[in-house]
Amino acid sequence: MSNKKVLVVDDDPINRKLIVKILSKKGFEAIEAGNGVEAFTALENNDVDLILLDIVMPVMDGIEFLKEIKTKPAYINLPIVILTTDDSKKMEAKDLGADDVIIKPVSAIELLETIERLFNKP
Repeated sequence: MSNKKVLVVDDDPINRKLIVKILSKKGFEAIEAGNGVEAFTALENNDVDLILLDIVMPVMDGIEFLKEIKTKPAYINLPIVILTTDDSKKMEAKDLGADDVIIKPVSAIELLETIERLFNKP
């Protein structure tokens, strides 16, 4: 699984650092962005294998980002996992093309199991 790049998009730097630490310990390369606009810039500059996406963010939130990215052919099959404290957003995110939703606070075990499952999906 190592050498896979994961884009962590969250406006809370503490959450981002925690997730980056979990990913790094498992050999993933983590790239950080603080909102959807920064995430698109990161995608232009990196080959990313999966996105972990917060919903509530300034500038461009996760729902806006999800709607936008799913219109771009280059990213249509890129796995996206939503991270949110709002359980009511789960269905909307899935309907917009998210591969999975994890309710915060994020469990390291759940996060890693979700990522492994998506990377091993046929």
